[in-house]
Amino acid sequence: MLTVSCKTKTSGWQTLDFGVFKLKTPQGWKKIEEKGIDSYVGGLTNGKDSLWFDYGWYSSDIGDEDPKMHKFGQDTINGLKARLAIPTEPGKGYIRMFIPVNSQDKFSISGHDILQTDTILKIYRSIVFKESDTTKNSNLAINSFKIFPNGNGRTLFLSNCASCHSITKTLTGPALADRISVRNNQWIFKFLTNRQTMGKDTANLSLKKQFGMDCMIFPNLSKDDVDLIVEYIKNK
Repeated sequence: MLTVSCKTKTSGWQTLDFGVFKLKTPQGWKKIEEKGIDSYVGGLTNGKDSLWFDYGWYSSDIGDEDPKMHKFGQDTINGLKARLAIPTEPGKGYIRMFIPVNSQDKFSISGHDILQTDTILKIYRSIVFKESDTTKNSNLAINSFKIFPNGNGRTLFLSNCASCHSITKTLTGPALADRISVRNNQWIFKFLTNRQTMGKDTANLSLKKQFGMDCMIFPNLSKDDVDLIVEYIKNK
């Protein structure tokens, strides 16, 4: 089992400068120039494996990966929060990372069917933007990534919440960013999965009156599922 962490040394590696960010790779990797329409796109390759990135307003988040074939994790990479997906079986799936760089720009990078998961993660963890703080990194090892059978935060939000809620706007129900700012994860978990044990809650009664309906109950969501949804909402 691979247990390489972000503290693994990358001495002897080269730096590739893409303008808005830099990263380090083993010797032999080269830049791939591409032309994007509404974002900065490009890639890098060693002639065998390739990574492709998208930087801009519309870069896609983690969430399209098959949850049965991938593990998911969250890390702090040079001061920026990152969401990552890796294949459960090396060489069979995506190695993908998403970073909300600032209030406007997002960054995604991914490779497909690459055997060297540890090497690719070291490349990802070397990425530096002008917004980065290289003194702040966490230590997420490969064996700390988790399997979430129902998907990650984005897929869970889309499948369970998005029909009634936006993160920042009022729809059929209230904006969820507002709600999670006043409730902790344990309360939210109980509210979504076992509400009948909570007794009367004045805020919920007020919202029920305002919107003319009560929120659905999701008894099959686990505590980990709810934590992922909340973390996804917080980082949007």
